[in-house]
Amino acid sequence: MKHLHIGQIQSSRSLTNDLVESLRSQILEGNLEPGTKLPAAKDIEEQAGVSRSVVREAVAALKAEGLIVSRQGVGMFVASSTPKQSFEIENKEFTCIEEAVQILELRMAVEIEMASMAARHRTDKQMADIWAALAAFDQQVADGNDAVKEDLNFHLSVASASGNPYFSRFIKYIGEGVIPDRDIVTDYEESIDSTDYLKIIQNEHKKIAEAIEAKDSEAARSATREHLGNSRDRHIKIAEHVKRKQGL
Repeated sequence: MKHLHIGQIQSSRSLTNDLVESLRSQILEGNLEPGTKLPAAKDIEEQAGVSRSVVREAVAALKAEGLIVSRQGVGMFVASSTPKQSFEIENKEFTCIEEAVQILELRMAVEIEMASMAARHRTDKQMADIWAALAAFDQQVADGNDAVKEDLNFHLSVASASGNPYFSRFIKYIGEGVIPDRDIVTDYEESIDSTDYLKIIQNEHKKIAEAIEAKDSEAARSATREHLGNSRDRHIKIAEHVKRKQGL
């Protein structure tokens, strides 16, 4: 019989996610066979070097995925049959600072190439759609609104201009979660209000649009990397600030 082996979880943005990934991979790779009883929470804590709450959250996540089941008074077991795995991002992950950073990094990997392809393949009609999305964004900001829908429409218009329908499907799958929670930034950066923050974002959008209009794929890559990289860096600083404040 194969046994659970968990290495020490290194300090990272999310210990819970790291533990979930470790346990999930062992189940899906067959190291933990169906029906295998998981060690006691205390043993998992010691192996992984994490707290009881981290183990509890990780187990709850794996139960929600259908990978493990509980038997009252007996313990936790690997499910007899594991569900077909599909890519999924839960809504709650969009509102957590650490997960927001990781989602932004995923977007960078996708959208940098997406913008480059848009610069190479866009039509005049698609370029007009990009500028229309930005004009709608400007109007929402002028009206004092958060422009989340318009922000999403901008990214969708770039996806459409790429000529690859899977980019559009990816952006639509994430939906408005593709736009990080504005309050995460404005609540922690006292020097910037929501309107100023939206103007910063819009200026970055316009650099992307200008590069696409000029059919300059490298400039489109650079502008997109700057836009998403700036957002990622802001969220990392906030996460570090929160940890210092909590004494972590």
